[in-house]
Amino acid sequence: MKISVGSTNPVKLAASVEAFELAGEEVETTRFDVESGVSDQPTSNREAIEGARKRAKKAKGKGKFDFGVGLEGSVSDTGFGMFLTGWAYLIDRTDSYLGGGGRLQLPETIASRIRNGEELGPVMDEVTGRSGVKENEGAIGIFTNGIITRKEAYRNALVFALAKYLNPELYS
Repeated sequence: MKISVGSTNPVKLAASVEAFELAGEEVETTRFDVESGVSDQPTSNREAIEGARKRAKKAKGKGKFDFGVGLEGSVSDTGFGMFLTGWAYLIDRTDSYLGGGGRLQLPETIASRIRNGEELGPVMDEVTGRSGVKENEGAIGIFTNGIITRKEAYRNALVFALAKYLNPELYS
């Protein structure tokens, strides 16, 4: 199966491969640097889903692929604090598939910086004194001490999206 991932981020590519392999598919992946059409730091589920959808559609349109894959992280403020999550959107020849990840509450010191317009990735680099956190374990990996990484969170969102593909009769 040929899949096209709408990102050059190695974490998103690895998560895509793992998810499809868990679903029993042998995959050949290609990745493209495509624009999400949303802000660098989506602050709502709607915005992140739209960004993931646009990435999947643009990636699928780059050639003859069985699936286009779009992944987009987001934060959202609730009455209980700001939460981080991720969304997966898949497009094949006839249908689309959507899955969301778990939610992790961000520390208020970081949430306030995001509310002031900063993007989570650079904030995490600064807070940890490291470079490229979002291309590695991600904020999720930092906050969970590596128990769950960004790759695993995206992989789970992709598996949730694949549920409809794996069980089409239940979704018809």
